[in-house]
Amino acid sequence: MGLYDAFDQNACTLCGECFHQCPVLHLPLEDAKREIVGLIEGKRTGVVLKKCTSCLSCNLVCPQACNPAQLILEHWHALYREEGLPARAGYFIPHHRPNFRTYVQERLPEDEKVLVRQWDDTSPCEEILYPGCNIITTPYLMMTSLFGGIPIRGSLDLCCGEMYYRTGQFEQVAQVAARLTEHFEKMGVKRMLIPCTAGRNLFTNILPRFGARFTFEIEHVLPWILRRLESGELEIRKKIDLTVTIQDSCHAKAFGDAYINLPRRLLHMLGAKVVEQEQCGNRVQCCGIGGGFSHASGYHPFSILATTSRVLNTARATGAQAVVTYCSGCMQQLAVGRLMLPFLWMEIYHILELVQIAIGETPKRRLTNRAMLLASGVVRNQFPKLVSRKRYTMDGLDAYHEK
Repeated sequence: MGLYDAFDQNACTLCGECFHQCPVLHLPLEDAKREIVGLIEGKRTGVVLKKCTSCLSCNLVCPQACNPAQLILEHWHALYREEGLPARAGYFIPHHRPNFRTYVQERLPEDEKVLVRQWDDTSPCEEILYPGCNIITTPYLMMTSLFGGIPIRGSLDLCCGEMYYRTGQFEQVAQVAARLTEHFEKMGVKRMLIPCTAGRNLFTNILPRFGARFTFEIEHVLPWILRRLESGELEIRKKIDLTVTIQDSCHAKAFGDAYINLPRRLLHMLGAKVVEQEQCGNRVQCCGIGGGFSHASGYHPFSILATTSRVLNTARATGAQAVVTYCSGCMQQLAVGRLMLPFLWMEIYHILELVQIAIGETPKRRLTNRAMLLASGVVRNQFPKLVSRKRYTMDGLDAYHEK
């Protein structure tokens, strides 16, 4: 049974381990058993449906491989179809305008705006680097010789749909699958290099389940960079003298221990010392944005911030000098958290920045600026709607309706 197959009620023994071992919920075993029974019976349970961050750890700890995360997503899907989402949530919807990414994009420094305009190119191209939405709000990460000669192609309209999937908006995921299939077929793409683990997971494991037909090769940048370092194509000129802890991507869980070990191997090669968080790898907590994914939260900023604060606390408890991410989205979310909660301040690096330093480049390091833009956008656009009773639904990716 695959990690994203439907919940297997027949195999479920109601043991409760899924929610007992959950890195977010940590429910006492008897409470966990009641929650899974309630979800199977179709009840809107008081804990799981409200606090789940859809990080998929429960699928991995389930001893019968029943995929309880899919049961949660089905409940959220039904609730969305019945009730819609709070109007404030629209600010986080990928194709809604404005949204938190368009707000940042419009306010980028000019050199980054130039890059983003260049990337929005639909002309035929067999090999591309697909930046994904998170890199489009941190395009400075691509200001490096690491990707020289590889055309970067993508735009916010070509979002992979990850946030739709993790909130149970399945109709929108299917529409994203159709849009991206058509787009990449017209471009004639044969090979895609991707810096986003979420994007790789969507393209590889999720969008095909919603009708996508991708015939091209997909590779993440981590193994690609690691091979180039091991072969000597990339030369390490300066060792990274840092003790770091890693914020894993929730989506890394889909690719197993070998993939989760990649950033650790890379950091070791660069010279950094890695100290692990109490919850990492297959048990990692979502960086914080998942605090907004439940139907009950509807992207409530306080829920998101509370989740981010728990992650920063966990990272700080390691005693590391910095936290390293290999997801630009995680990097940005943690940066917003430390900005809003300065007592949790911690140095944050994307792993690409450390590779740049190691090969003798000077990364741009514009993260604080980006966090300020993200935070100001939420305050301006989402806070005024916190008390609104309005809700929204979507007929299509570009058809957003308040009601």
